[in-house]
Amino acid sequence: MPEIDVKNWKNETVRSIELDPAVFEYPLKEHLIWEAAQAYQAGGRRGTHKIKNRVEVSGGTRKLWRQKHTGRARVGDNRSPLWRHGGTVHGPTPRDYSWSFPRRMRRNAIRSVLAQLLREGRIVCVEKFELESHRTKDLDRAVAGGLGIEGKALLVPEATEDNLELAARNNPRLKVVRALGVSVVDLLNHETLLVSEPALSKLSEVLAR
Repeated sequence: MPEIDVKNWKNETVRSIELDPAVFEYPLKEHLIWEAAQAYQAGGRRGTHKIKNRVEVSGGTRKLWRQKHTGRARVGDNRSPLWRHGGTVHGPTPRDYSWSFPRRMRRNAIRSVLAQLLREGRIVCVEKFELESHRTKDLDRAVAGGLGIEGKALLVPEATEDNLELAARNNPRLKVVRALGVSVVDLLNHETLLVSEPALSKLSEVLAR
């Protein structure tokens, strides 16, 4: 059964806890992770792109010259796509890019990433997030100096932590996400997962269903 050390903010091991093998021994499935990341990013697209077709552009419907005997090409109105400032043909219109991605596949993708992070030693578990200050400098000192975490880190508390979120939002290498809001993309975009013990238990409980 997989285990992980629970540490305090001085990087001292307090105890070890056992993890659910259904979650943290899940095999690495790269294609499933890719599908989950694609679905997540597609759902985040706004899809508000818009062009004007020949009905919507400025212009008139008058035929510019007669059909025959002018020596010129036949033409209709000046809103034709062939003309400058005319309408656009087959351009983008507002649409929803998201698609239905099965819940079980999404959970299995998160399992796969978490298990791989554990195998690579990139999960750090702390007892709980206790911040007396909301200053960015204090949090950076605790994460980098106390725990020795360099690079981008994803901080996962069990519930909303006001001081933690305020201290992390001005630091480009730190991001705070609640336990039930963790996504595949967040896990892939950060080198280290810094999670509290209650959050890890809740995350494991939900993913093991």
